Amino acid sequence: METIYEKSFNIMPPTTPYKLSVSKTKTYVDCKRKFKFSYIDKLPKKDWAHLTYGKFIHRILELFHQYYLESGNDPCHVVMGRCFNQAVKEFKAELTPEQKKEGYEALNSYLNIWSNPEIIRSSILSVEKQFNVNIDDTVLLNGMIDRVQVDPDGMIHVADYKTTKDKKYLKNDWFQLLTYAYVMMLEDPSIETVRGSYVLIRHGFEYITSEFKRADVLKIKDKYLQYQIEISEEKLWRANPTFLCKFCDFLESCEEGKKQVYKGDFFGPTDWT
Repeated sequence: METIYEKSFNIMPPTTPYKLSVSKTKTYVDCKRKFKFSYIDKLPKKDWAHLTYGKFIHRILELFHQYYLESGNDPCHVVMGRCFNQAVKEFKAELTPEQKKEGYEALNSYLNIWSNPEIIRSSILSVEKQFNVNIDDTVLLNGMIDRVQVDPDGMIHVADYKTTKDKKYLKNDWFQLLTYAYVMMLEDPSIETVRGSYVLIRHGFEYITSEFKRADVLKIKDKYLQYQIEISEEKLWRANPTFLCKFCDFLESCEEGKKQVYKGDFFGPTDWT
């Protein structure tokens, strides 16, 4: 029912900006049905082992770099040991022995990189940097950047840790890093170029890197505004069945997904008489 104020002046009540993030937006692009299940219906999600491992590694690296950001000067192998043990305690109920062993080996290789005298530790500006960006009072863009640093050439460098085993899908997907570059350019309008990298933990901390110019980065704003319009106008919420359906939290609620995953697993009815 309209209030007297709204009826008299023919105005709409104030609206709240729609919350978007990289992961939420990518879910919509990848599968609109999954988006509905996750963000509208809010169906319960599964506990996936690969997500636990990713959170475990992220936590260790956060603790490790935060120590040096706070002017700690203990040897890096000592610090890494403390951080590893703390994260093991935090994830004890979820972590498997195999994940613990893999994590130890991965971070041991990271220490070999970090102990290189050419690495400038003070170049790291922040870890797990949170952001909330209001885009034209229409979209509230939120998220977290794993690491922000200044490279030896003076360029701002945003990095995101990835624990994927299959790295090829990242090579032409810059949406996440462009978003982070956008955040940094809003924070400092003098920045003209941002370097961005996916850091591949399961591939010896290999980097997939690109540099983003201001003109290209600022286009990300219009993309989020367009996604907000599409989401608000979406009615059908069609599924997009692919081989990735087997990793979907909502597989059992999606007929198209089940057909994709289970095709060929059944032989149909059999007459045993």
